[in-house]
Amino acid sequence: MGRRRAILLLAAAAAHLVVVCLGALHVHIGDEGWARRAVKVYGLLSGADSGYSFFAPGVGTTLSARFQVNGANGEIAADALETGVSREADIRVRNIIGMFSLEQDERVRRSLVASWAGKVLARHPGADGVVVQLDTFELPSMAEYREGKTTGWTLNYRAKFVHHAKLLRAQQSNGRAP
Repeated sequence: MGRRRAILLLAAAAAHLVVVCLGALHVHIGDEGWARRAVKVYGLLSGADSGYSFFAPGVGTTLSARFQVNGANGEIAADALETGVSREADIRVRNIIGMFSLEQDERVRRSLVASWAGKVLARHPGADGVVVQLDTFELPSMAEYREGKTTGWTLNYRAKFVHHAKLLRAQQSNGRAP
């Protein structure tokens, strides 16, 4: 490698490190001028402006959705919305699941979970129903951790959904009108 190329690579690495430090220190350099705009765009594109707050006191909880598919013959299977087809798609699905905790209206929350249950039931057309369970992974602060509090899953929401047609047939066979 030539001396000139080595100096250019060293300068690029140093510039990247400067942008990372600015992001970690939450320094806002402003939007005036082409150089500041270039640094801002580079930080956004590279993630160097993210703040790298891995151990921040405000790290939130994680919401997980589990699906228990109840078969017509009594068999039980587990399913998930994530498909494993691509990392990006699974991240998007987890973001959609995370919307549940942000929503305050119980009717909207129920509709959101019902749509997930419908997706799982579509994958298992012979199933009688599906139980949707949302659990929250509780992560204690560093102070709570030092005091002995441990991490763990807490039940956040649980609901059972059945195929509408199967529910109607079950009601009719029991002599009840829908």
